[in-house]
Amino acid sequence: MIESLKSLIKDDEHVINHSRVHWIVFVAPITYLILSIIAAIFFHPLMGGAILFMALYPAYNAVISYIMTHLVLTDQKVLAQVGFLTRDLTQMKLERIENAYLEEPIIGRYLGYSTVIASGVGSGQIAVPYVTGGDVFIKQLESELEKQKD
Repeated sequence: MIESLKSLIKDDEHVINHSRVHWIVFVAPITYLILSIIAAIFFHPLMGGAILFMALYPAYNAVISYIMTHLVLTDQKVLAQVGFLTRDLTQMKLERIENAYLEEPIIGRYLGYSTVIASGVGSGQIAVPYVTGGDVFIKQLESELEKQKD
């Protein structure tokens, strides 16, 4: 786990689950790369270079999302960190969470990724897309919420 999240976890807290982003975020940039190579070979090298240049931003976003997105469940709260230059760090105590659910596309079901959403009291919400093993995260979160009720 990265240092910025370790500083938010107290000594008496125990990390139950630490989820990361799935490799599926690289599909679009790789597709653009393949298209740029095809365009450079079969049409014009300048066209391929233009497509490759336009693919730099999605590639940057995919790398940053893959490296810098963390979803952590402790026995006291849920933490989500997204972004690099503009980092969004959200934490919600378990007693403030009303419900947690998944949005899982068909491809996500087969490849093992989903969007994890935890809604809190009021307007608070943590939503992290492309989480690897989101179903396991939600099961563990629901288990911790049941322990909090008891």
